[in-house]
Amino acid sequence: MNPASASDRGMTILEVLIATMLLAVVALIVFSAFGIGLRAAALASAMSTATGLAEETLATLTAAPCGSSFRGPIPEEAPGDRPIRYRREVSVHRAHGNNLWELSATVTWTQERRERSVTLSTLRHISAACELVGQ
Repeated sequence: MNPASASDRGMTILEVLIATMLLAVVALIVFSAFGIGLRAAALASAMSTATGLAEETLATLTAAPCGSSFRGPIPEEAPGDRPIRYRREVSVHRAHGNNLWELSATVTWTQERRERSVTLSTLRHISAACELVGQ
């Protein structure tokens, strides 16, 4: 009988165990990265929705040329059948200057047991002519 040459030998159990461990570590890293990516995508989607709601709120506030929309009611809860509940807060106050107003809209929501928020602000000039006509 001829002794088996090195190329005829099979893999040892130690080599199989090492290969299996390496595969398990790589799979764990890949699946963890996938989970992180899904959470990041969900956060990005919620932030995009909140930013859209804040923009919509500011657009509603700036709709009237003389600022009469500043006094109109803005619903606190955003309408729609969304799985995440968004809350809006509006701040309107006179800024530095005679006819300059600062408008701010903050949209808050809870995601992954953390409260998150987006705030958008803008300045709005109201003409002195609007005060003359009583608006």
